[in-house]
Amino acid sequence: MSAVVLPAKPSRLPTFFVATVALVFVLIVWGGIVRLTGSGLSIPDWPLAEGGRLLPPPGTRAMIEFTHRVLAMAVGLATLGLAVGVYTKARYRAALGWPMAIALIVLALQIVMGGRVVLEELGAERVVAHLLLAFFFFAILLRMTLQAQDVARAEVASALAGAPDAGQAAVAEVDGGPLDVRRIKGLKALSHAAAGLVFLQAGLGAWVSSSGASLACPDFPTCHGTLFPRMEGLVGIHYAHRLGAYLIFAVVLALSIRALSVPLPPRARWPLRLAGVLVALQVLLGIANVVLAVPLAVSAGHLATALALFGTLLVANHELARQ
Repeated sequence: MSAVVLPAKPSRLPTFFVATVALVFVLIVWGGIVRLTGSGLSIPDWPLAEGGRLLPPPGTRAMIEFTHRVLAMAVGLATLGLAVGVYTKARYRAALGWPMAIALIVLALQIVMGGRVVLEELGAERVVAHLLLAFFFFAILLRMTLQAQDVARAEVASALAGAPDAGQAAVAEVDGGPLDVRRIKGLKALSHAAAGLVFLQAGLGAWVSSSGASLACPDFPTCHGTLFPRMEGLVGIHYAHRLGAYLIFAVVLALSIRALSVPLPPRARWPLRLAGVLVALQVLLGIANVVLAVPLAVSAGHLATALALFGTLLVANHELARQ
């Protein structure tokens, strides 16, 4: 009987992925703080500060923007490090080679877009594109993180089973009948749709903020005393964001309720439950933004919760696909 040989030194690449995704999360939220504090043009030159200096002149807004640039540089370096790790390890290169190439392309586009946002003085359409690219980059890295964890788990599982191929996908954790399979596929499709809606809603939220429409409807749940305002100008932008929030709340609520009757392992069930909590919190923060006249802490929390909800739905979608 041959002994089972486990990997002598498990790869740290999945942990590096988790750390990079967390860094991207912080970068995106900090970018929102830059926008909300009006710090985007506090350093009018790019990539260096005024006069070609490395450090900007002292000032709160300048340091907020400078911190954003430092975080962006850290994300860039971390992503390059991930690329080296992926392409130098055969098992990860096979699973993550193409997504890694896409991530590098998106990173390059995001760097160019970040420079244009500064040099072209914060046009609303540039700000929206910049945020959506950031969400897309976050989604790619999160998916790769989950896949890297699957590769690492499959390697250990196949070694324990004595299987020669460490790259095979993990076995489904729940054995269900045809009805359960159909239900799981339905949940997967609904989680995918919900994540897409959150992505679009994030872009609409950036449009609201960058266009000055945050308080175009200063009351809630009505807008200037009516539930059916004319969808024109800043009011139209603001109210479209509200309608999007109602739609996402309904979709995520439906997803959470439908998941209650489906047999799922904990790894697939917890993100669905968390999504329900996050969407409720997001609605409350959105209301607080209007009632309290867009305070910085609430607005930053609103963006952070949107990103957390987006990521949670992607995790749910990934785990449902494994069943």
